[in-house]
Amino acid sequence: MPLSNEKKKVSTQTFRLDLINSSLGGILEVGFGTFAILIAIRFLGAPDTIKAVLASGVSAGLLLVPHMQRLAGWTQLSASGFCASLMLICSLLLFASGYLSHVWLLAAALFLAQVCFSQLPGFMIQVYSRNYGSKERGKRLSWNFIVSALIGMILSYVGGSYLDGQSADPGLIFRIMGMVSLASAFALFLIPSQPIKKGKHTQGLIDSLDLLKEDRLFASMLLAWMIMGLGIIMTLPLRIEYLGGESGLNLSNEKVALVTVVFFSVARIISSRLWGELFDRVRFLHYRISLNLLLISATLVYFHAESLVGVSIGAALAGVGVGGSKIAWSLWVTKLASDGMEARYMGAHVALTGLRGALAPFIGYWLLGILGYQGVAWFSVALVTLSTFLFYRLFSNKRAKLSGL
Repeated sequence: MPLSNEKKKVSTQTFRLDLINSSLGGILEVGFGTFAILIAIRFLGAPDTIKAVLASGVSAGLLLVPHMQRLAGWTQLSASGFCASLMLICSLLLFASGYLSHVWLLAAALFLAQVCFSQLPGFMIQVYSRNYGSKERGKRLSWNFIVSALIGMILSYVGGSYLDGQSADPGLIFRIMGMVSLASAFALFLIPSQPIKKGKHTQGLIDSLDLLKEDRLFASMLLAWMIMGLGIIMTLPLRIEYLGGESGLNLSNEKVALVTVVFFSVARIISSRLWGELFDRVRFLHYRISLNLLLISATLVYFHAESLVGVSIGAALAGVGVGGSKIAWSLWVTKLASDGMEARYMGAHVALTGLRGALAPFIGYWLLGILGYQGVAWFSVALVTLSTFLFYRLFSNKRAKLSGL
């Protein structure tokens, strides 16, 4: 069904502003995911506990999404307006991080900033569902991820080169991230959206997880996703540890940024448009299983490589996989949730993402001491393989077929 002129206007306005916000979010994603941990390793000599805390901040924040939806319903702010308020708080925490030298205080400020940043997908799913047509969501979001990856790629290489300098001030990285977060707040504030309604659909984590009893197909999908997520997320901080740590390849900061962001992002950019088109056209289970197979290959290549070329190939494979995984994670509930229920389904989805993401880095560092890098890689692959079989078992489900899963 073609969009009305008013709907097209809202869709275009949302797309342009969200493209700006996603570009800024790409910088923050690299800052939190790469530079915070790299600075902890190279400049602060932080223990594994601190590094795991920094790696789990975004995921821990996802656990709070259902409760934040309840708070948003109480404030009666629009979905994008509430996101803008969170990014303003994130900005203040990042500016504070730029001047903190005590490792635990710095970790606490960065952790809370990530909690604020991580709330956005749980609210923006309502914006995408209302402002975009069902046949354009994947394509629209793929452009967000392309621009986000491109901006993050360029600035991360500059940041890595800067940190290699003798007079580098790691606090400057966090202050720049603070300015980026402030700009993101302005962009979000201008996106048209409606308030999250108060009522039973925003009653918090327990209510969101009640969906697992009410919707068995949703519960089965989340179980498979939980296992897959644990397998992948536990390796994420270890990828930087493997490149930059003394027990790994011990590469320079510039080379770490080159592998973890530049090569990764180039592959992600090249593949995102294809993944966006595929999301709108094929069954989701075909889509998800293909991504799992790519991520299995990436993990094995990356942690068995002993050269810059080898880890670059592994990072590129991971980039292709993540190019589709971002779209899958952000939009898949729109195929299953009924109209008006997207935020509640997304709340349960992101809460469980947060649970596995908060636990996974600690599990990863614990297993590293027992199994080593290659052992953790094989453990990760075993979990993703199990997840793949669980997704495959849902192919014949009648509702899955009808909904496009």
